Amino acid sequence: MPRIVTRNKKPKIITTESTVTSHFKNTKGKSDFELFLFSSSIMTEKFIISLTKKSERRLDKLILENCPPNLSLSRTKIQDLIKQKMIFDPQKQNALTLKTKTDDLMQVILYSDQRLQRTLMPEDLDVPIVFEDNALIVFNKPSNMVVHPVKSAQNGTLVNFLIYKFQDTLPITYDRFRPGIVHRLDKDTSGLIIVAKTKLSADSLIKQFKSRKVKKVYLALCIGNPLENLNKIIGKPGINMLEDNILEVKTNVRRNKINREMMEVCTNDGRLAISRFTVQTVYDLGKNQKLSLVSCEIETGRTHQIRVHAKLIECPIVGDNLYKLRRKEDVDVKKTILPLLDGKRSRQMLHAHELSIVHPESGKTLFFRGILPHDFSNLLSNLGKYKTS
Repeated sequence: MPRIVTRNKKPKIITTESTVTSHFKNTKGKSDFELFLFSSSIMTEKFIISLTKKSERRLDKLILENCPPNLSLSRTKIQDLIKQKMIFDPQKQNALTLKTKTDDLMQVILYSDQRLQRTLMPEDLDVPIVFEDNALIVFNKPSNMVVHPVKSAQNGTLVNFLIYKFQDTLPITYDRFRPGIVHRLDKDTSGLIIVAKTKLSADSLIKQFKSRKVKKVYLALCIGNPLENLNKIIGKPGINMLEDNILEVKTNVRRNKINREMMEVCTNDGRLAISRFTVQTVYDLGKNQKLSLVSCEIETGRTHQIRVHAKLIECPIVGDNLYKLRRKEDVDVKKTILPLLDGKRSRQMLHAHELSIVHPESGKTLFFRGILPHDFSNLLSNLGKYKTS
């Protein structure tokens, strides 16, 4: 075991940093804790947390309740550590699960993966500013930019730019790797993203997003025209036609159990996702190949929500390799529009176009619109000759 150094007394946290290795030649009969040491060869930091507060019974909530602020652990991060079997019962030395009964649990051992850098590196990046005042700032995020550092991307993120621009003045929202962040966009989704500059602003904006008070409208270039395929897609659960040719998709979504990078529509569990699609323009490429420029207003903000729902209505987003349909017409469309990209990297053509919030301090409603990035607008310009409506 690595050397243990005590840092704090209240709550009791024992921590160390070490490259964990093991020399077990036989794992038979070993506890979960021993197997973790056996299998782990990553830099981890160990914490022993005393569960002195007992108002919560669910394990992730209980740990979060007893974590001191300097650990900067969000509930999502704690859930991930539980799923990765990095949180243990120090008495039984067994990995804990979300279903673990916590009545008699007095302490937990928590190992935090240290593959993320300890300090956020400031970077001067080109991120257009749409609006800024003392409470918040709105960016028009380019594609190919991650919002906050993750294991696969610790540089070139929006947060790296925030550290460069604001140093350490932004409020910590979910954890220390997301200062000022109140919502997210996928790496290859361009468009409007709002960042809080004060704690009051962060609390207000997070509440607005959670209570579905924020109006969010995206633009997506999709394969096919959903309005020509209504007889097939309306029969699917959760899909309805509203007034003014608005196609509403209302389903639950969850993470795919096999491919954890993907989300999927489900019926019995998951979280509610509501999207409303409106066809703006149709492009007829010939040979039964069509594209649609679609606006999508989302009432909820689930991970990959628009991309999952676009696939469900059988009009996947152009360039979205994760949620593409394996149809011949999709392959043909990709070949047809490839020359129209002017040699640019193909990415999912999805843009956060409009955003409306209530200002946290003034109480006034603010409306923002983010112009399309060059790759998106240039593709639409090249498609102009195929426009039918």
